[in-house]
This record gives sequence, C-alpha cells and structure tokens, in this order.
Amino acid sequence: MEIDIISYTDGQYAALNDEQIQEIRSAQSKKNALQRNLEKAIEKEKYRFTENGTLISKLWTLKVQELTATYEREVEAVRQALLFYLRFSGKPSGEAGATPSYPLDYSLNDEERFTVVKQYYMTTYTNAAERFAAFQEDVYAKSYLGELYAMMYDYLRLQE
Repeated sequence: MEIDIISYTDGQYAALNDEQIQEIRSAQSKKNALQRNLEKAIEKEKYRFTENGTLISKLWTLKVQELTATYEREVEAVRQALLFYLRFSGKPSGEAGATPSYPLDYSLNDEERFTVVKQYYMTTYTNAAERFAAFQEDVYAKSYLGELYAMMYDYLRLQE
C-alpha cells in the first residue's frame, strides 16, 4: 500500500509503534475509498450529463469541480485527524532523563514547532556542519516536527 495521506520520512515511519502505523494504514484506506468514490461519482455524473446532452457545457465542469472539492475536504479531514492522533499518541523517549534544549510544547501547531526548532538550531550552532549533525542526532525532532521534519532536514542540510 502506497502511503500518501501524510508525508513522513522513512526514519519517521521507523520510529512509530505498531498502533500508530495501523492508524496510518487505516487513514490511507479511508483516503483510497474516498478516491474510488470520487471516480465513481464522476463517471455517474458523466453518464447523466451525456444522456442530457450537456457534457460539453459549463455545468459539467462545475459539477466535476464540486465533486473534487468535496473529496479534497473529506481527505483533508481524515489527514488532520491522523496528524492530530500522531501528534499526541507517541511522544518520543530519548535517553533516560534527557530532554532537548528546545521546549517540547505539543499544543503548538506544526509551523510554530518548526519555527521553535529552527530558531534553536540556528542560534545554538554557528557551524552549519555541526548544526546538521546535531539535528540528525535529535531523537525528538522526528515526532515533534511531524510532516515538517523532512523540510527542516533539507533546510539544515542545504545550509552546510
């Protein structure tokens, strides 16, 4: 099964427990079912519009846009529910007693978390290679940053 409901790195997937992976698979299955339903609905409407002789009208285009917009809203709801679950289900456990130097505030949204982590690494490490190496060793960032982990990884890697 291809997972495209969220964009996690292989390292992030590896850090997840079985329950979290099952939730991702379930959300992906829901998305796939919504996609199939969209395709069926479009086919049904296409047949109806063809029978009415209005397939090449603006109404057909509007109907497809309406169906697609509904699909995208439903997929986004499934995606946000999954991200919420992942955000609060598995807070990482590093070495006993060890915590990152930046605050782990799980009430922040992903963009705010990204900003906190980015500011920490940019102000703490002046050497880009050291900054990137420290980020790679950060066991908390993978789950704390969620989908934005890959973006932070690429950002810090390109700073080298």
